[in-house]
Amino acid sequence: MSALAHYPSMTRLMRRYRHLGGNQTGILPGYFFNVAEIPGEPWLRSMTATMPHYHRLIMNDPLKDVQYHLSGYSLYHEDAMIRMMGEAVERYAGMVAVRLFDQEFRYATFRELSREGECLPLEYLGMFSPEQQRDIGRLLHGYADRPPTEDDVIAWVRCPALTRPGEDLWVPAQMFFGGYTPSATHGDLLFTPSFSTGTAAHVSLENALRNALIEIVQLDSFILNWYTPNPCPQVVIDDDDVLRVLDTMRLGPDSDYRVKATYLTRPDLPLPTIAVVLDRKTDALPILSYGMQGDADPQRALLRAAMESAAILVLPTFSGIFDPTGVHAAANATHYLDLDSNVLFYASPPDADRKRAIFADRSSGSVKLSEIAPLSGSSTLESLIAMVAGVSRWATYLDVTPPELADTDWKVVRVLIPELLSMCLPGMPPKAHPRMVAHGGVTNDYPHPVP
Repeated sequence: MSALAHYPSMTRLMRRYRHLGGNQTGILPGYFFNVAEIPGEPWLRSMTATMPHYHRLIMNDPLKDVQYHLSGYSLYHEDAMIRMMGEAVERYAGMVAVRLFDQEFRYATFRELSREGECLPLEYLGMFSPEQQRDIGRLLHGYADRPPTEDDVIAWVRCPALTRPGEDLWVPAQMFFGGYTPSATHGDLLFTPSFSTGTAAHVSLENALRNALIEIVQLDSFILNWYTPNPCPQVVIDDDDVLRVLDTMRLGPDSDYRVKATYLTRPDLPLPTIAVVLDRKTDALPILSYGMQGDADPQRALLRAAMESAAILVLPTFSGIFDPTGVHAAANATHYLDLDSNVLFYASPPDADRKRAIFADRSSGSVKLSEIAPLSGSSTLESLIAMVAGVSRWATYLDVTPPELADTDWKVVRVLIPELLSMCLPGMPPKAHPRMVAHGGVTNDYPHPVP
């Protein structure tokens, strides 16, 4: 595990925050919250902020309600603050990107556009079964109630191919841009929700691209493990440094939680990816939390997953105080079409044994942490691109750094790899996606636990 070479002071970080935060025009509010330490809960430095309603301007809808999680967590205040700012930049860039490129959209049918250049096959846009698409059309405003056809008008955007330099590919704008809304003028159709998966911010384009690829690969591994008949081995933590850090986080042998790690890595995408479930030893809110991270170093992947899982505990803890009605509704919901109710479902004490069994069914066998090989290659980014080239023909990317950040060192990259499984609505896994079908299809109908 690498040592920390430099740490910026909080004074310097507050100056950086003032470039982003402001109560009138900031992409963050002029304030943020340092989450209170709770006795007996895992020890972690966590910061959070509310997302301003800039999406209403971008989507031209003054009543639109969109809320993303803006937070950062670490063992140190400074690192937590850096992560929170990075997430705020990422969320804003992902939302506003559609307005940076909408003048370049091409509204056409697949049949028309495929005569002019390579277009993403519609099987990756029509990733839901006909029954699911009908439900989406009924439950989500503005979405089509049937799978796409070659004669449907949709918006396309031309992007450079990630693994084939010099080539451009046409991909559906609704898959690439969060916050995409159909054009009333062109009458294009909307088929699938888009998430921020594959959007990453950093202080260089190379690092932003690396982090975007890591996020896509780790989510593909997670989705396959959760929904398909592909259980993964549990991780036996036999690394003294990792155990020491977990003990520092109050996740040692005397913790109120059991730490259960799972090795999610797929053979065709050999990025070390590890999930950590925190399982409370008593049936009290919150009983279960799930974190998942990929990293070239498996030790770092496990610790980051443990930190994510610990940070997620905050949501049900405070929801139980300030929104008990929401906790009750989540425990008894049926559709799970957001990324909060699923977390509250697994955190709620009712049917605790059944919920623990759901997680237990996702694992089989074991592997020692010391036996997990790190990602090979001199450059993590080069290794990731080579890895993606082995499974994807249609991977594309764009630099979506907002012009408002042109005088800063922030960079944001958006990557789309249609052949891989991405974040999905917890209660609506893409049953018709070719990769899901190839790995046995959806056999676990329970909503996934990731926020």
